[in-house]
Amino acid sequence: MTKLMSVLPLYAAALGLAAFAPVAQAAANPDKLWQIVSQECLPNEAAHGNAAPCKVVDPAHNYVMLKDRRGIAQYLLIPATRVSGIDSEQLLQAAAPSYFASAWGQRHLVEDALGRRLPRNMIGVEINSAVSRSQLQLHLHVDCLRADLPQLLNGYANIAPDRWTPITIDGQRHRVMRLVGADLNGKDPFKLAATITPAAPKMMGALSLLLAGATFSDGNEGFYLIANAVDFDSGTRGDAEAWMDHDCR
Repeated sequence: MTKLMSVLPLYAAALGLAAFAPVAQAAANPDKLWQIVSQECLPNEAAHGNAAPCKVVDPAHNYVMLKDRRGIAQYLLIPATRVSGIDSEQLLQAAAPSYFASAWGQRHLVEDALGRRLPRNMIGVEINSAVSRSQLQLHLHVDCLRADLPQLLNGYANIAPDRWTPITIDGQRHRVMRLVGADLNGKDPFKLAATITPAAPKMMGALSLLLAGATFSDGNEGFYLIANAVDFDSGTRGDAEAWMDHDCR
């Protein structure tokens, strides 16, 4: 039985017990990101052509980019319409915007904040599980990766592409998919995560996802997509942010 399969009954039970209520309460204002987007960034862009406090407003692809208060270079991609999080059924619809692709395309904002270029294997895009989030609006984190992560992932450089493979990082079991290509080329990590098990589309909130840039041993560019499932028994909260380095050391 896969890890995700083993936690799905627990996740379903947690939903029934409103286990996520304390998560929303943990933030002083769990709607703060949406208020910034809807009450500041979008109106300012429409009225003045200045998206402040956002850095970017892209109506065509339905997102904004906002510098996070945490970290020296971390940016958040936030949908310009109401989307709850990784558990939202909107993300699996055929016409859903490619938020991961857009976030990866805006990685230069991290480099601009640092004042230097970074190897692609030192930048990642991640989203936390419904258990770990503090905001009730979907947001993808774009930032530096933990310095040791590229070396840890090098051991999987030759696995078959486009297939989920079990891996262990930091003593915890995850799933990884190797994607070949400088860009995602129409592959949506949300939809890929929904293929882990037949039950996964209904249990997406149990997952966190990290898209890590990579350059493989054959010189080809690509990505590692890592799925981390909530496991209440071990205390794993589905927090892919642990693989980011907000200090960009």
